[in-house]
Amino acid sequence: MIKNNLKIALRILFKNKLFSLVNILSLSLSMAVGVILFTGLKATHDTDHFHPELNQLVRIVTQEINQGEQTKWATAPLPLATQMKSVSFVEKTVKVRLAGKYNLQTDKGDVPIDIKFSEPSFFDVFGFKLLSGNAQSLTNNSTSIFLTEKTAKKIFGNASALGQIVQFESLGSYTVGGIIQDPPLETHLPLEAMLSINAAETLEKKGAISNISQNWGDFKNSAIYARLKSEDDLKQLNTTLQNYNRKMDKSNLQFLAQPIEDITPRNNSIKNDPNAGVDWSGIKTQLILILSLTFLSAFNYISLTLARAFSRAQEVGIRKTIGATRRQIIGQFLMESILVSLLALLFTLPFVHMLMPYIPEMDVAFSWDTTLIFGLLTYAVITGLVAGAFPSWLLSAFQPIQILRKLKNIKLFQGVAIYKALIVVQFSVTIMLMILVVILADYEIKNSATISSIVPPNVLTLDLKGEKYENLQNEIGQLSQVETTLATNWFYKPIKKGKSSVTLNDKILEINYVSIDPKTIETEGISLKSGQNFPKNMPKNIEQYVLVNEAAAQLMESKSKTLLGQNLLLDSAYLQVIGIIPNEIIGETIPLIYRYLPNEIATLTIKIKPNTELEVTKAIQSIWKNNFPEKTANLYNLKDDYKSSGERLGFIGFFALIVMIIAGLGILGIASYSVETRTKELGIRKILGASKIKLVWAVTRNFGILLLVAGIIGVPAGLFGGDLFRQDLGSQVDLSFINISIGFGSVAIVGLLTVLSQTIRAGQIKPVKILKAE
Repeated sequence: MIKNNLKIALRILFKNKLFSLVNILSLSLSMAVGVILFTGLKATHDTDHFHPELNQLVRIVTQEINQGEQTKWATAPLPLATQMKSVSFVEKTVKVRLAGKYNLQTDKGDVPIDIKFSEPSFFDVFGFKLLSGNAQSLTNNSTSIFLTEKTAKKIFGNASALGQIVQFESLGSYTVGGIIQDPPLETHLPLEAMLSINAAETLEKKGAISNISQNWGDFKNSAIYARLKSEDDLKQLNTTLQNYNRKMDKSNLQFLAQPIEDITPRNNSIKNDPNAGVDWSGIKTQLILILSLTFLSAFNYISLTLARAFSRAQEVGIRKTIGATRRQIIGQFLMESILVSLLALLFTLPFVHMLMPYIPEMDVAFSWDTTLIFGLLTYAVITGLVAGAFPSWLLSAFQPIQILRKLKNIKLFQGVAIYKALIVVQFSVTIMLMILVVILADYEIKNSATISSIVPPNVLTLDLKGEKYENLQNEIGQLSQVETTLATNWFYKPIKKGKSSVTLNDKILEINYVSIDPKTIETEGISLKSGQNFPKNMPKNIEQYVLVNEAAAQLMESKSKTLLGQNLLLDSAYLQVIGIIPNEIIGETIPLIYRYLPNEIATLTIKIKPNTELEVTKAIQSIWKNNFPEKTANLYNLKDDYKSSGERLGFIGFFALIVMIIAGLGILGIASYSVETRTKELGIRKILGASKIKLVWAVTRNFGILLLVAGIIGVPAGLFGGDLFRQDLGSQVDLSFINISIGFGSVAIVGLLTVLSQTIRAGQIKPVKILKAE
């Protein structure tokens, strides 16, 4: 029976090529996002499953009790590892110090690398493999560093990394002594580079890093793992760990063993565990999304199948006449829907590969194994069953006599409320996304044009990396190619902002601030709206005055002039407002306070003469090296730094296009079905004198109403999303009537054209053919 159903399904799909292709593409577009979510779930499930003897691996968790409150931390004090080595049922322990990111200095600028300090047992306990090098060098050689394949390629490209010397800010230079194979699966302990624990102790003595090697109280930057002789020893280990409880000055520390398998999904009660993946709530949310997308995929298939119901009704009637049961008819239609879904899976995978690079924080590759293949096939089959269930149930209920006598009088169902609701939801989402796309496109175009016209190409920015700027500024300012140098966290737009609590007349506000040198305003020739600039000889250690922009002044006072001379309570100090300056040149209207905080100034802005960038860059790098030989100069062209990548716009636009196509396909089927079911009514109307235009309008009107309802929902949602963008990107995000109209209008036009492609047939109806059976 299955073989015969499959043959019939293949013949029908081949016979109706266009219908089949539309169904397959519709399903594949919807299924693509579901497959991405499924791949992410699988990656979560497989996290750390490449370690040998996984059921015997544990991580030590610290439970901190402070004033009666208990907090669990995914880290543990390093001295505890020494104590655990004497436990008989602990086979091996490994210490891992989490140093964080340090800048690796290269000719092309700094490359931030995540550093971990560990010991040779790391490669015995875990499943990380060394492609080259000897793990014992982590003990014997404190100047040896191991890099992962990915990190080595990022730094050295295709050249061999072994034996190469790398220089880190604050940490010094090291020789690459080994390459660590990239793990085959996700892990809660991601690696980029590894140094030895001995190297950490050496750096502690130099004062380059904090001293935690023998400190029980400083446990938030180190982790301890162990491999037990048997998984049954876990309970005994937790009992033993109670012997190592520590009483600190303000808290008590207790220790627990957590199986590595239990780290993922994330346990929200355990802090300091950033790479543990999603929690169970997130997994449930993803499962709900997958289920929703399955129904979304099914909806378009159902609508298109029902649109062709009448062409299949005669087939059903004949098959029933010659003895086919309803169960057999259902089986036939389900076989067709499953086959379409499986074929859609072939198109889904290319769509997945196209979408994945644009999805934030989605760095999961396909790892072809039995679980993934089985999961994808199961997802496709379930989608096919869901999509085919309703049409097969309806079509199989046809009675042969009814079908063969009065085919046009058949109605599959009395109402289409569910379909109407789904159409409204689909088009509401599409309208919202299209409005956001138009708003962002308008922002990108205007921003690019403004930057091109205002920001000069001959301006460089130098990252100070926490160093004092005065001597550096003087030396750079003496270069013949340099016109001016500005010490500021602001230039056309804030480069680095802080936030302070401002109290004025019992009004408490949170307002952003930027740090600038007093010379900035004068050098740039900025005309204040009112008041005066900072005094020339301002003290560096005591802050007395502030400037505010117009937006901040309006926020604090109804009339900006009254703000001058008043004292603000800025955090814990009273400062006088002495001037109000215009909002930023490129239209940024975020309220800002301008402060002189020399220690917070992060950049030097350097104006140079035209066509001297290459020459002056070398000179500045030389000056920097003389002053700070242990750090790399990060020097950028300001205009290049402002250029937008457009990735966000591209992804949202692509996603909106997909949703629009899916919504269009869905309404296509319903419109076709609507015309088929109303042919008798339309025939009578034509006999009574209705024109072609009136007939088309009679069928199209209801769909127009649905699109208007979708607009009532989608337009406010788009405005809400646009307002969020405005808060993030600034006032240049334009929520004008024109942008909203373009977003809504483009979706409405596509929807109406799709409907008209079917409803226009209403005007071609021939009453004689329609009503001759009556």
